[in-house]
Amino acid sequence: MANHVVVQIFSQLTAKTLRKTDILQLRHDIVQVLCKFEMIFPPAFFTSMMHVMVHLPEEALLAGPVNYRWMYPIERLLGELKKSVRNRAKPEGSIIEAWVQYESLTFCGMYLKDVETAFNRPQRNNDGGMRKEKLSVFAKRTALWRFWMRESFSTNDMEVAHWFVLNNCDEIMAYLDEH
Repeated sequence: MANHVVVQIFSQLTAKTLRKTDILQLRHDIVQVLCKFEMIFPPAFFTSMMHVMVHLPEEALLAGPVNYRWMYPIERLLGELKKSVRNRAKPEGSIIEAWVQYESLTFCGMYLKDVETAFNRPQRNNDGGMRKEKLSVFAKRTALWRFWMRESFSTNDMEVAHWFVLNNCDEIMAYLDEH
């Protein structure tokens, strides 16, 4: 049970938005969890890292959400730079050379028309874009979600749909304004 509570505590502390009332409740919860841990685990288990948990809500109150002060993105970038080192005698030159190559490929990738790159690749949920229809209301393509089902509209629903189409079609607006 205490394990589950610790996971909840850390997920609340690392959330994108924090509420002061939640943080104050976390202070209390962390103390309770550590007391339960003391009943289960031997004293050697309680290192300084376990004690740090007590101070995390206070830090969240003072500094705000953790995503504004995390080192994780920087560590990932440094890991990528470290992988690009080819000459261990001169790592700075290797990193600069790899970075220039990466930037050059990225820049060139923006202008390749016949080759699929990150810049001209279709989006994941691409439904085909706009069709050339006479009325803009019918120009959008739609994708089926899960399964399709034939359904008949009642007369009232059909009138509502007609009203919506007529009042939201750009081509008909001039006619509506005139009459």
